[in-house]
Amino acid sequence: MTCLLLANCKKDDVPIPENKANSVIDGINLLRQSGCNCGTESMPPVPLLKLNTFLQDAAQTHARDMAQKNYFDHFSPEGTSPNERAAAAGYPGIFISENLAKGYNNADQVLTAWKNSVSHCKAMMDAKNREAGMGTAQNYWVVTFGAP
Repeated sequence: MTCLLLANCKKDDVPIPENKANSVIDGINLLRQSGCNCGTESMPPVPLLKLNTFLQDAAQTHARDMAQKNYFDHFSPEGTSPNERAAAAGYPGIFISENLAKGYNNADQVLTAWKNSVSHCKAMMDAKNREAGMGTAQNYWVVTFGAP
């Protein structure tokens, strides 16, 4: 089990853009373009994500809420789910998944952590995900995935 959690994607040398939250989406797209190993499962290249402003609003709202209320969870202390946040932000598509990270200072660190986590890696490589939005506040990072 431990070896599965520590397995890296085979494209570790892909350069990751820095300096703004959207660079996480750019980094995910580089990974999606090249394909990846998520644990022991080979994930083929998949279509690139399109940035969606509604998902961006949902992700930013959640990152800010976690930072302000000092919690780290997919559900808010009030019980709001990722799906409910996407709908409240006006997202007209179907919410699919959400990746969270805390304690990282830049996009490269966040992407490396997600690539090293089988479940987060699979979410990034899921072909059902067609759109995404990224939010960050302090050292909280949120990417919300959806499909039109």
